[in-house]
Amino acid sequence: MLKLLKPIFTVRFMKFCTVGASGVVVNLGCLALFTGVFGVQANLAAALAIEVSINTNFLINELWTFRDRSAGKSGFLKRLVRFHLVSLVGAAIQWVVFVGMNSIVATACGQDVSLVAAVTDPPDVGNWMYLSQLTGIGVATIWNFVANFYWTWKHGDANER
Repeated sequence: MLKLLKPIFTVRFMKFCTVGASGVVVNLGCLALFTGVFGVQANLAAALAIEVSINTNFLINELWTFRDRSAGKSGFLKRLVRFHLVSLVGAAIQWVVFVGMNSIVATACGQDVSLVAAVTDPPDVGNWMYLSQLTGIGVATIWNFVANFYWTWKHGDANER
C-alpha cells in the first residue's frame, strides 16, 4: 500500500493539487453561478460544477502536471476518456459527501431529512453547501491522483512508480 501511495510525496502531486485548487475555484464559481444566477437545484448544480471542473483540470494536467507523459501511444483522446472515468468515480465520491454532509447539517439544524429526500429535495443549508462541496473535493483528491498516475498517464519508467 505504501508503494502505491509513494507518488503522493512528489512534486508531481503538488502540481496535481495546484491544478485541483484551480478546479476548486472553477467548481465553486460554477456552483454559485448555477444556483445563484440560473436558479438550478443545488444537487444538479453541484453535479454540473463538478463536470466543468473535470474538463478544465484535464487540460491543465495534460499541459503541465503530466506533460512528460502526454506524448506516446495512448493519445490525447484516450487520456481524456480515462481521466473522465477516473474523475467520474471521484465525482461520485465528492457528490455523495456533498449530499451526506448537507443531510448531517440539516439534521443538526432540526430539519427532518430522509435519504431519498436528501437527493430528490435537498435541504436548504445555506452557505454550508460550500463546505460540503470542499470536503467532497478533498476526499476525492487522493483517489483521483493515484488512479490518474497509474492509469491515465501511466509511464513505463519503474523509477517514477
